[in-house]
Amino acid sequence: MGRTEVNAVIIGPQAEREFAFQVKTGFFWVGLPAEDIKYLGLNRIPDGRMKFNTATGKVERDTYSAFGRLQGQGFCATAIATTIPLIGYSLLENLRFRINPDTRQLEPLDPEEFGPPFLVSQWSAGQTG
Repeated sequence: MGRTEVNAVIIGPQAEREFAFQVKTGFFWVGLPAEDIKYLGLNRIPDGRMKFNTATGKVERDTYSAFGRLQGQGFCATAIATTIPLIGYSLLENLRFRINPDTRQLEPLDPEEFGPPFLVSQWSAGQTG
């Protein structure tokens, strides 16, 4: 995929701010510098401390709830403290976006295109009852 940046707004109880996020494959969250988490006033998730494996070893981070807006679409995500703004490719997929491999630009999936998120229910599987 190469290095790709995506602009999105994070909305906190105290402020909102637009960030240029680096897209990270294998990442499911929103990563923000600790000072931005504090500035936005993001709420810590109770008992939400998570452990992560990094290139330099294991770290623990508090998690925060974050609301955002990406190309006019609202979303809710778990945020953690990172050194630079990061957004997970899995999160983008679940919002029905993809990165065009030729242009490295974010683009929405066509409404008729099959892709994440996948909802399996008794109704979509043709079951009743």
